[in-house]
Amino acid sequence: MKFLNILKYPDPALRIKAQNVSEDELKNISKFAKYLAYTMYKAEGVGLASTQVGINKRIIVIDISKKFDENYESFLKNQDILFLNKNLIIAINPEIIYKEGKITHEEGCLSVPEFNADIERSNIIKVKALGLDGKEFITEADGILSIAFQHEIDHLDGILFIDKVSPLKRTLYNAKLKKLKIKEKVH
Repeated sequence: MKFLNILKYPDPALRIKAQNVSEDELKNISKFAKYLAYTMYKAEGVGLASTQVGINKRIIVIDISKKFDENYESFLKNQDILFLNKNLIIAINPEIIYKEGKITHEEGCLSVPEFNADIERSNIIKVKALGLDGKEFITEADGILSIAFQHEIDHLDGILFIDKVSPLKRTLYNAKLKKLKIKEKVH
């Protein structure tokens, strides 16, 4: 199974708005969806957007069950991740069609390493998307699942969770990144 390279902030490719997956592309998307899910599990994330791996198409994978070890071991046995875990959500061309309430929760991101922050989002949402079979579905999400959907859909729109923190926190994180890069050059 192929492990995809996760882009890291401040890579400008993370700011590109993803394009919808066409009907023709949908027919060949399952292999990429497997790679995307595999990459998410291997990196121990709960969600991953295609834009985070440099593919500018509207595809996200989410699994908030945190069953990383079980899923990763199954890959080693050549099982199909798309059917292995009933908690895995694959959403193609997702869009939020309803929002309600507010929730604040600490978020992190595979593309923004070593940084977490409390982010306010909608508590209850409805998402319309296509499944791998090309059929439209609407799902309601609340709590952590709602946060994960909003976080990943933001990625598809070129928005990172670090954009939602105070300018001071963002400046401090950018300074930390510069120090890390200087240390890398020295070693």
